[in-house]
Amino acid sequence: MLFLANRANLDRRRLLRRIFDTFDTRATTAESPVERVWYHPSAGTRREVRVRVDPDRFLDTTWPVDRAQLQVSFDFPAAYDHEFYSIQWVEPERNLMAGWHQDETHPELGPCHFQLDHGGRTVDRLAATHLDSHPLNVLDRRTDRLVDVLDALRWTDGEPAVPASVVE
Repeated sequence: MLFLANRANLDRRRLLRRIFDTFDTRATTAESPVERVWYHPSAGTRREVRVRVDPDRFLDTTWPVDRAQLQVSFDFPAAYDHEFYSIQWVEPERNLMAGWHQDETHPELGPCHFQLDHGGRTVDRLAATHLDSHPLNVLDRRTDRLVDVLDALRWTDGEPAVPASVVE
């Protein structure tokens, strides 16, 4: 599709629609890890796509929670030459969030960082590679890497940790 070939032709609504459709078509098969896809906060006000997944099927291993979410948002601020995004794994049962943020919030870490939250607070932030690629390619790479990150996730004294070496 031509409108996705060039970042200059992208807008948030169109990109989120494409992301929604990609995950929604996966939700139609019984063996798919995708259980439900929706816009947050609503279809009329699209700020992110949320995807409820079966962690065992998504990660291809037995996982300690029954439900998890992927939360994906992109934005195209005019003052920057790259998009902002958030691609996060969220486990409400364990109050855990792990994901990549490319935004202006932590310039000391570069344009992109990996963030690990637990219990309503940030427990770690690590510099991450800025992927200068089309947003759909970024989403693919980050979700592929997410499996490795979650596989490396360790808990010590009730606190999660991820080694920097596994974060791209």
